[in-house]
Amino acid sequence: MSRSVFNRNRTRSAIAEKIITKMEDDENPDMEINFGGYMHGGKGFALQVSNMDKISEYTTTAWKNIIHAQGLTSRIITDMLEGTVKIQCEPIQKRQSNKKYFYSLVYLSVCIFLIYRLWTRHHQP
Repeated sequence: MSRSVFNRNRTRSAIAEKIITKMEDDENPDMEINFGGYMHGGKGFALQVSNMDKISEYTTTAWKNIIHAQGLTSRIITDMLEGTVKIQCEPIQKRQSNKKYFYSLVYLSVCIFLIYRLWTRHHQP
């Protein structure tokens, strides 16, 4: 079997299984939640919700809280003409440390200092 973009891993993760079992809506009793696959790079996954008749702010907030409780952020994309909702779940991104920027600043300062020293030596009488 070739390893291409079209041969995605369709097996559910344990976290996705927990989220799917907790997501329910009294307004949409015939709602179906399916695992949509993993995101590019393997960071996060997508869920497909179908047979949605109506969606409220309460429902989306409850879904976001369920997903956030698993340590993920969510982006909910609704298409009420089709009656589907796509939920993209990704890990919470950690803030980048300033250490990388500090090293860049030190490197830049050393380069500027060396250029200045060479320039002053070149212009001595």
